Amino acid sequence: MTRSSTLCAIAVLTLTATSMSASANILLNPGFENGSAADANDWNEVSGPAGSVTRSSEQPNSGSFSARMEIDHISNPAAGAAYFIEQSQPAGSIDNSKNYNLTFQARSATTNFDGIDMFYQILWIDQDASDGGGVKGESLIPLIPAGLNTTYQPFSLLDINVPDGADAFLLRFQASAGAVANIANTLYVDDASLSVVPEPASALLLATTLIALRRRAA
Repeated sequence: MTRSSTLCAIAVLTLTATSMSASANILLNPGFENGSAADANDWNEVSGPAGSVTRSSEQPNSGSFSARMEIDHISNPAAGAAYFIEQSQPAGSIDNSKNYNLTFQARSATTNFDGIDMFYQILWIDQDASDGGGVKGESLIPLIPAGLNTTYQPFSLLDINVPDGADAFLLRFQASAGAVANIANTLYVDDASLSVVPEPASALLLATTLIALRRRAA
C-alpha cells in the first residue's frame, strides 16, 4: 500500500469513527432487552389503577422485548390515570452546546382512541443546579395525530436545540386515560435512541481531506 493510500484509509477510518461517535445512542437499555421479568433495567415504570406498564415480550419491534403501556377499563373500573415508562440520567449526561436527535418505534393495540391519549415527552433539566436547577425546557408530542396505528412505525424529534443551563434529561413515553368506561388500548414502544446530531463542519473537513488525499494518490 502506498503512503497516499494509507493516508486515505486512515482518513476513511477517522471519518467513520467520528460519525459513529457523534451518533452514539446515550439511552441505556434502549430496546428494553435487559431486565427482570416485567421490569426493564434503567427505566422507571409507573402504572395506574386500571392498567399496567411492563417490559413485555408480547409485541417487540426487534429483539425479544418492548415497553408496554396498557389501559383497560373493560376488565377494571374506569379511572383517570397516566401509565408511563421513563428514563432520566444524571448531570453531565448531555451537552447543551450540541443538538440531539430522538427516534423510536411505536404502535398501538387498536386505532380506537376514545378517552385515551398517547404521547412522548423529553425534559431538559439542570440537575446539578448550576443554573438555578429545575426544568429548562421540554417537548411534549402527541402520537395519535402523528399517525400512530397498529403497525410499528418510526417517530422522531430531530435537531433538538437543548436549552442553556440543562445538563441532564428525562425521557417519557405515556398513555393516559380519562375516567371513561369500556375503553381499552395499549401503547408499545421499542428501539429508542437519543444521540448527538453530527456536526457538519467536522464531516466537511474530513471529506475535504479525503478528496485532497485521493487527488494526490491519483
